Amino acid sequence: MNTRVGLLFSLTGTTALTEQGQCDAAILAIEHFNQKEMNVEAIVRDICSDPAKSAKEAEALAKDGVKVFIGCYTSACRKAILPVLEKYGCLLVYPTLYEGRECHSNVFYTGEVPNQQVHVLLDYLTEHFGKRVYCIGTDYIYPRETNQQVRTYLAEKKGSVVGEAYVPFGHQTFYDVLEDIIAKRPDAVFTTLVGQSIIPFYRAYRRMGLNPDNLPIFSPITKETEIAAMGADYGAGHYGSASYFQSLQNEYNLHFVSAFHERFGAQQVISSVMFNTYLGTKMILDGIHETGSLDYRDVFYHLSDKKLETACGTVLVEGDHHHLSRPVKIGRAMPDGQFEMVWDSQRNIAPKPFKEKSREPGQLNEIILESWGRISDEAIVVLSERQHIVYMSKKAEELTRLKEGQLLTPTLLQQIHHAFEVHPYGTTGQQMLLLKPKPSVRSSGAPYQFDRIQTLNPEYQLELEVAKLASQSCANVLITGETGTGKEVLVQAIHQQSERKHGPLVAVNTGLLPRELIASEMFGYIEGAFTGAKKGGAIGKFEAANDGTLFLDEIGDMPLDLQIVLLRAIESKRIMRLGENKERAVNVRIIAATNRNLQEEIAYRGSFRSDLFYRLNVLSITIPPLRERPEDVEHLSREFLREFQAVHGDGPGGISDEALQALIQYPWPGNIRELRNVMERAYLLAGQERSAIRVEHLPRALKGYYQRKPRAAEPLKQVERRMIEQVLSETKTITEASKVLGITRSTLYRKLKEFQMTP
Repeated sequence: MNTRVGLLFSLTGTTALTEQGQCDAAILAIEHFNQKEMNVEAIVRDICSDPAKSAKEAEALAKDGVKVFIGCYTSACRKAILPVLEKYGCLLVYPTLYEGRECHSNVFYTGEVPNQQVHVLLDYLTEHFGKRVYCIGTDYIYPRETNQQVRTYLAEKKGSVVGEAYVPFGHQTFYDVLEDIIAKRPDAVFTTLVGQSIIPFYRAYRRMGLNPDNLPIFSPITKETEIAAMGADYGAGHYGSASYFQSLQNEYNLHFVSAFHERFGAQQVISSVMFNTYLGTKMILDGIHETGSLDYRDVFYHLSDKKLETACGTVLVEGDHHHLSRPVKIGRAMPDGQFEMVWDSQRNIAPKPFKEKSREPGQLNEIILESWGRISDEAIVVLSERQHIVYMSKKAEELTRLKEGQLLTPTLLQQIHHAFEVHPYGTTGQQMLLLKPKPSVRSSGAPYQFDRIQTLNPEYQLELEVAKLASQSCANVLITGETGTGKEVLVQAIHQQSERKHGPLVAVNTGLLPRELIASEMFGYIEGAFTGAKKGGAIGKFEAANDGTLFLDEIGDMPLDLQIVLLRAIESKRIMRLGENKERAVNVRIIAATNRNLQEEIAYRGSFRSDLFYRLNVLSITIPPLRERPEDVEHLSREFLREFQAVHGDGPGGISDEALQALIQYPWPGNIRELRNVMERAYLLAGQERSAIRVEHLPRALKGYYQRKPRAAEPLKQVERRMIEQVLSETKTITEASKVLGITRSTLYRKLKEFQMTP
């Protein structure tokens, strides 16, 4: 079988330092495989540390028939190609440590997860140095999510994160961060810096006179490759964790290191991510050869529970979630650039990609769920780790029309949250969702008011307090919220309540401006600046908003290469017209708005600059979607009625209780804008009949969501107790009863004690 494999590594870009070695490891594994088995063609693509380029290169290869990919070092790049894997039925070998919280059906994870690397580092750190930790990382998804888990894990150990800092990819200057570290006086530093930023951080650390004996750096990332690049002296004394180190003295590793040096030179150091790349490539190619299939499901099924002796010890493929159970070690960097082992797990540590805390609840019992589902009127959905539906009660099937075995996509999950009150209950490897119809919400009391915006919702009231503060300052403001929530209305309110209310409010939709016109539109131009420039030139939006407010709508859609130009104008408060060499000072207050999650844009796609985000995000206001503030539906509906009476003349003056209840229960994906359109339609229809607005005047889609409250269901604990009583009466021993119930003897004894029952 001839197989083509796409190698997606950054041979240029900020993480090339690490990924070049991974690419070499994948090539070596393919060459070794071709010596004895089949013809595998390696197709190398440089993804340049860019998530968008990763997705583009992966799709081009997938369209050309490539079914196997290896690489994507950063989590942002990995997540960027997941839709490609799903669309074309491809598999990815992901050979890098990562933050966990993911188990994709098309991915084989050969890197460590936090409980195999981060947690053991923290255990060693807190035992030997102390419980006060400073976290420094590159500003993307892996460091931020990893450090969130660091905070959780340290809190369980009565420790704390005393400081936290993030820098953009490729950041080179760390003196300010190190001064903050010195001021906070932690016991150790935990770093998740990646790529080129690692070198200047360790070098600046040493140049500022810090000593690893007193203040060591712990990193799950910095290994032999990074230490060789920075110079061994700078890394000496600091710590790293992994399942593999080049210095391991065993027959398998000596053979692997010899083969690597024979192919790439004796000076080439080998790190854990390189070994994980070699291992993952070898295992997948073996699986393809042994199954004779390129279908990822066949290959993964074949690899499930497979045990392999390797250079890092015995590894086992965990069948449930495509990760490796493996031994783990902690090493202290030596003056020669290699690591001395200071701790060894001496056993395999099973991967727990979804683990955050040490205590985990038990798994849901299927027999009890089945029984409950037959006699209860409550809607129950149970999900696997991979978000597949493993159980549905009869009521849940009726209300959702979903089926067991179906994948609950983020879109479907969002729709469920729109239509129901969702009560999640987490268990080991599963999650149960209890769905309840949204209760009736009627307005009571006077709404909170800021300018002409009113709300009864406590969360939105807090956000409007921030808006009030914003109106009293000149700080930049970032407003986030879904389409139709009223972001522009809030901008107008802030402007009208500010000292700049007599100045202009200039709005510009940055997402709609053609790329070639953004500079001239924002900063203006002089006569003759370009073909078609009008006589006398023109001022741009910044100058037009001088002494007033500039509203940058849909800021998340602005092209990345133009964000730096905007950043400079905001920071310097000076602009230069196109075609002119003279800078002009502007006095402008910036309010930006977006319906995107800019932090995810930074982390997952790299499509928004983190420095621009922090410059805009001085005061942050989030407008809750209308589905999360149903108490506002009634007064908004009546406000729209008064507006339509002024516009259209006589019409319905009220809304029936049933119609109002339907409006309250609807999830409003279009938010206030959709509510306004629905009310105007209903106003015109009811006006023809000279009646109040009734349910029949509402759109069909809205009426479909309206459901009456079901009768009360029997609580789960009562059903569980009754099931245990029934099984105990039908069996002779605790062992027999536990087998019938599908639970362990110890769990059954615990349940008996909980319900104060005797066997």
